[in-house]
Amino acid sequence: MRKISILIIVLGLVCNANAQKKESKSSFSLSADIVSVFVWRGVTVSPTPNIQPTINYTTGNFEIGFWGSTDLLGNYKEIDMYASYSIKGFSITLTDYFWNSTKRYFNLNNKSTGHLFELGMAYEFDKIPLQLYAATMLYGDDKMFAYNPAETDSIKCNYSTYIELNYTFSINKNDLNIFTAITPATGLYGNGFALIYTGFTAIRNIKITDSFSLPIFATFAMNPQTEDFFVVFGITL
Repeated sequence: MRKISILIIVLGLVCNANAQKKESKSSFSLSADIVSVFVWRGVTVSPTPNIQPTINYTTGNFEIGFWGSTDLLGNYKEIDMYASYSIKGFSITLTDYFWNSTKRYFNLNNKSTGHLFELGMAYEFDKIPLQLYAATMLYGDDKMFAYNPAETDSIKCNYSTYIELNYTFSINKNDLNIFTAITPATGLYGNGFALIYTGFTAIRNIKITDSFSLPIFATFAMNPQTEDFFVVFGITL
């Protein structure tokens, strides 16, 4: 079981070796978003402002990185690690989520861990700016008994799945992204087959100096199943 816990690292080593054979260029980047509220896949995760830094390393078609979020009050914190490989519009990503502060970070036992390991795949169409994304939880803190009272197996994975379609375009040099998402069955995101997240995000670059612009963004969205709505404002540094 412990081998599963280091799957991201193994994937990274394999993909990195393949990438280096094809492409010697590599890059390292550091950025951060500051958001008014943390909304993720149709759920308000943290209702207060959050700082969300990203560190990633890219070489060839391979990328590995860390993403985190912490609110300004210190009530919420999350750290995620991911590894991704992309080729010809298709990408596959393995992500390790950890946001359950009541559990120990280095506990990787499937029955009691707070980690969630997810496999995601995305495809960007060649002729139109449309992307299809699907992701399924495979291991960790996503158990069937949490959603089905009749389930007696405390280890059985629920395989919570999220499927999103998004379309990106520009108006007067401002980028817009329209998205809609479903979950096919009861799990982490909703009850049964349901439309759980739909809306749009607008991004604008505010020119500060001749060499520096500050990206700002706003998201207006809703969750039709829970009848909740979301308004998020953010800046990227």
